[in-house]
Amino acid sequence: MALAAIQPPNELFLRNSDTTVRVLAIALFTLGSTLPFVYALTRLEYVTSWTVWQAFTEFGNVYGGMDALRFTLLEAIASSILTIIIGLPVAWCLSRYQWKRIRMLRALIAVPFVTPSIVAAMGFLSLIRQDGILTKIGIDLRLETGIVGWFAEVSGWNHPGHFLALIIAHAWFNLSLMIRFVEPTLSSLDPAWEEQLSVLPQGQSRIARMKYLWIPVIGPAVLCAAALSFLFSFTSFALVKWLTPTSFTLESLMAESGSAAGIVGYRIDSSELIYSVALVQFFILLLTLWMTSVLQKRYSQRLSLLSEPGVRTHHGPPSITAKIIIMLGVAFTLLPFLSVVISSFQVRQITEGSVERNWTLDGWSNAWSGDMSTMAVGEAMSNSIIYAICTLLIALPLGWILASTIFKLEQTGWSKFSKILDLFCMLPLAVSALMVGLGVLLGGLRWYPEMFGWFLLPVYPHVLLTVPFVVRIMLPAYQSLDPAFSEQCRMLNLSSTRSWYHGTFMFLRGPAVVAGSLTLAFSLGEFGASWLLVRSGSWDTLSIVVDQLMSRPNFDPLIHTTAMAAATMLMLLTFTLFVLAERFRAHDDRSGF
Repeated sequence: MALAAIQPPNELFLRNSDTTVRVLAIALFTLGSTLPFVYALTRLEYVTSWTVWQAFTEFGNVYGGMDALRFTLLEAIASSILTIIIGLPVAWCLSRYQWKRIRMLRALIAVPFVTPSIVAAMGFLSLIRQDGILTKIGIDLRLETGIVGWFAEVSGWNHPGHFLALIIAHAWFNLSLMIRFVEPTLSSLDPAWEEQLSVLPQGQSRIARMKYLWIPVIGPAVLCAAALSFLFSFTSFALVKWLTPTSFTLESLMAESGSAAGIVGYRIDSSELIYSVALVQFFILLLTLWMTSVLQKRYSQRLSLLSEPGVRTHHGPPSITAKIIIMLGVAFTLLPFLSVVISSFQVRQITEGSVERNWTLDGWSNAWSGDMSTMAVGEAMSNSIIYAICTLLIALPLGWILASTIFKLEQTGWSKFSKILDLFCMLPLAVSALMVGLGVLLGGLRWYPEMFGWFLLPVYPHVLLTVPFVVRIMLPAYQSLDPAFSEQCRMLNLSSTRSWYHGTFMFLRGPAVVAGSLTLAFSLGEFGASWLLVRSGSWDTLSIVVDQLMSRPNFDPLIHTTAMAAATMLMLLTFTLFVLAERFRAHDDRSGF
């Protein structure tokens, strides 16, 4: 009371209003992220007459549940392992040497993560098509002839080519996670540590140095990247839908039955499947998020204060082996993009039994006119941009406030509450995009059916799915703030607003631009929730138009070309946002995104 009595009234008002804003943000996010999932489960419980425990125990009896779980776990684990195998050597070489145009190399290798999943699916479909690059060298992953067919026959494994294409696509998609987590640690690590260890008896072999230095230093970063890779592979939908059409993950299985779930007296088996599968998926993803949060806490501890240029100068120019690895890494990331662009200008024609590719602009013309889809790509792009801007205006300030609240709780000794809130902010990723969309669908049909005439309905799931990324980007930025600047502002007797502006905001502008750009990119490319909702509405996003085009019967050879033209437009749109984000990203960014 005595301290409050000597403080100016405006300072007290700002402090009280700050607390009010934080509480309001937490309440809004809590309600927004839990209500769709809770209502969906409540509705499914009512339709199926199952309790939560019954839904768990009946999982083994729902049609396709166990097969989907086995396939999901297998492909997610395999994708994580392959991400480490491909990404770790690239991250090691990128961080250890003095590279020219290092920012450009980082951007090229990191760009797959912000690529819309439907664009990634189109890129790999182009690569594995009948007359694609891989087929020409004898690796037919689509029709599974040649050596792939021989392996399938010998091993008895159905469609190994489809599975291999899927995990390669997932590793490509998650490659930047390994770079983002591992490189900041290695590029600023004191080289004296390795040199000192190498002269000791226990550090003279590579295996010993790996055991006593590299595993403790970069182990948490590698495991954190692998855990997130598992998470995103586990909830993958567009890549699974197009690359493994004969296999289902839990996510794609729910997507197939989602439109028939939650309706009393109709397709009760679909509601039972969704209810059971959603709970099992939620439990696995929640456990994964908890492990990721624990690993990221260990990873965020800085091991060195050396500057990156000094460490790179010490290691010198890259070796021949490092150059080859980086060149292969860049080629690996760019190949699907180039394949999409090239395919948008080529049309397939069969002449006397042989397949030919002729260059044409008809695909682009059809895409703009909308002759082969529900709307032209220009209108679909306008919808996507409007949704993305609305998502940004809500998700960025909401995620920023949540990140600052978590940081403030950490600083004031409320560590348990900060950990709970930190984990809770990742909850929408555990629910998955399809369940968020299904919750909005069921809740809207029950309480306010007129909402499906509302143009901005997809913004709701987009906000829920992008806020976790904003929090993950802004929280490490808060944790890296030097408190001395805020203390100097207080010593100068600046107001709370000016202290925040000069001591906090000025140092968070870069991460905020990165978070905003990625929010726009993720909203533009969001597929799962939009795919479920727009089928009940009257709008289409650009990613949905690409899916619609590819879903049409392929009798017209221009179908594939038109879809690739639409995918190229979406790809260029997200690339522009990614380039903007990279210009403001700090080299030691430790968010992982």
